[in-house]
Amino acid sequence: MIMTRPTLLLAFCALRAAAAYYPLIEYSGTTFFDGFDFYGAIDNTTWGNVTYVDAADANAESLAYVNGAGNAIIKVDNSSTVLEAGIQYRKSVRLTSKYKFEIGTLFIIDALHMPYGCSVWPSIWLNGVLEPGQVWPAAGEIDLIEAINLFDHNQMALHSYAGCVQPANVTQMGHTLIHDCNDTTASGCTVAETKPNSFGAGFAGNGGGAFGLQFDVAGVFMWFWPRPSIPASITQATPTGTMDLTDWGMPSAAYPAAGCNITEFFPAQELVVDITLCGLWAGIPDVYAGDCPGTCFGNNIAGNGSNYANAYFEIPAIRTYTIDAGVAASASASAAPQTTGSASGSAAADGANPTQVTTTGGAGRTVSTPVIPVPLVGAVATILLLGLGLGL
Repeated sequence: MIMTRPTLLLAFCALRAAAAYYPLIEYSGTTFFDGFDFYGAIDNTTWGNVTYVDAADANAESLAYVNGAGNAIIKVDNSSTVLEAGIQYRKSVRLTSKYKFEIGTLFIIDALHMPYGCSVWPSIWLNGVLEPGQVWPAAGEIDLIEAINLFDHNQMALHSYAGCVQPANVTQMGHTLIHDCNDTTASGCTVAETKPNSFGAGFAGNGGGAFGLQFDVAGVFMWFWPRPSIPASITQATPTGTMDLTDWGMPSAAYPAAGCNITEFFPAQELVVDITLCGLWAGIPDVYAGDCPGTCFGNNIAGNGSNYANAYFEIPAIRTYTIDAGVAASASASAAPQTTGSASGSAAADGANPTQVTTTGGAGRTVSTPVIPVPLVGAVATILLLGLGLGL
């Protein structure tokens, strides 16, 4: 039987509905920071003008805390004075999950506010766990949330070695900018969000929204929903209930296995949340000048930092699910050892001006978590996704 594109899409949706995801790890409330390590070093990956604080500095500088509304605040220092001469870094935060997420994981991020402004470069992404001797992007990278300066839209991307591409004519809402995930400009295979209010002042003014990421053997798929359009499956979810994608609709970005063998290019991944400034994207003179005046450092980082009032995340929750019930049970049983650090406290409800803050936690990125393999989904899924990816 020859299946048309609409038939394939309906079949894929039906398959996803049958494949329920089990609760894995939730980052929320006073324990939000328990599952993360603080980077505690300069930005040595995108070479922004920031020093990522350790847990002690996060506490002292009120850069990572839970506010009075119970939401996690992650922010850039907006109160210290940075001189044009001397040390040219402003303090910020980079968090790396202690848990390593295998193929078969679903991520849902609920955000009320994301960092924006000239020189600002926030991202929430997955970073592949490298083996000894490997270098990026040998273990892949998946960017769910990433934009710069005064962008009004989010961008999504995969990064890999040669051999991983986004096929032409995939079924997605977004606009593909680059198909080759091994693009020589290091942009990866990039998709621009086309729904309004996915970043910047528009995102904050619209009450934020939610992002979804399906990391599966059949492919990588990403979604964005403005606050009024978040699916009922997400808004009505319970801590112990399963999640399916029946009402998620068409993804914003689709990277089916037809063009990229996910099991080959993307082993276990760490979840990363960070905010850098300037650097190898936001600070490139031609790119920066497209939105902002003067120079990236001189007109932003230097000075008293008051222009970073909007350079913060406010996140009610990040929820993760797994397609494997055994993995979910194992993670639940080992939850206590994974909470070696904590972050809690209260602050102004808007997240920008903390009053009382308490933050503790271990610095570093070398916490080891056992990885449990997730079984592959059925051959039917692969066949359907091959059809979608090849534009049948």
